[in-house]
Amino acid sequence: MVRAPSDRQDCNPVTAVIRHVGKHPHALSEGNIMSAENKSEALGSTEPRARVEVKSVSKSFATKEGTVQALRHIDLVARDQEFTCIVGPSGCGKSTLFNIIAGLLDPTSGEVLVDGTPVQAGIAGRMGYMQQKDLLIPWRTILQNVTIGLEIQRQPSVEAREKAIAYLKLFGLEKYRDSYPAALSGGMRQRVALMRTLVMGQDIILMDEPFQSLDYPTRVALEADLLEMVRELKRTVLFITHDIEEAVSIADKVYILSKGPGTVRDLRTIRLNMKRESPIDARKNPEFHTHYAAIWNQLEVVTDLRKERAQ
Repeated sequence: MVRAPSDRQDCNPVTAVIRHVGKHPHALSEGNIMSAENKSEALGSTEPRARVEVKSVSKSFATKEGTVQALRHIDLVARDQEFTCIVGPSGCGKSTLFNIIAGLLDPTSGEVLVDGTPVQAGIAGRMGYMQQKDLLIPWRTILQNVTIGLEIQRQPSVEAREKAIAYLKLFGLEKYRDSYPAALSGGMRQRVALMRTLVMGQDIILMDEPFQSLDYPTRVALEADLLEMVRELKRTVLFITHDIEEAVSIADKVYILSKGPGTVRDLRTIRLNMKRESPIDARKNPEFHTHYAAIWNQLEVVTDLRKERAQ
């Protein structure tokens, strides 16, 4: 069963796994653990350094009907330990942008820098990438699915197993480690996909609508898990979503893209989660509704629908 955020009041699983790490130093890197207080001080004292910089990126594709422009002059910055969301209507090029940032596609023009170094297509391994589908391998156990990336990295099997088990404990799935994906619910499978991404150790994570297929309670529970993890492990996250509620409740800032060709229509600083609120508590914050309305108006969904119906 998926645990609701309120179930965590009596036992914080992050604290439990950090205690486990203290006894097993290879399970997770203790250097990656940072207290909420220290993180707040670090963010408040100086502006964090840029980790990902998208500079005037455009992308076009050749089709039978001619050239189609997917992105036009995109500028975007994700800073250290920030949670950056990208929202926009279908067809605005969000996934194309992520594939360029990840080095899976070259831009037609412009460039992407990661820690000041240009990204080139075909050079993998610099960041984690969690996609919409969990992509679990059905004939591997849950533990084996979590360790697959570590195996590709050629990490020692004992160390890889320790790391994977630490994450399984953290997400409350240790008892399923010898089960197969077919035995798990959709929410559990997405937890495994998230573990598989985080265990690799990259501190920049791209997430392309990872929770879109889940029911609302499960989605909110996973949002809470994700926020808890990235805060404790000091990850920098870029997160694509169609869901304005989701973006406002988890993001430090939100980039709003226009309908294709995608351009940056607006950038909105949120930071509700800097108050250490859960995604549910953030949704109750009076500022939440202000941000939601502003982003909704920028997307101009109703206006676009009326234009389409009039044609």
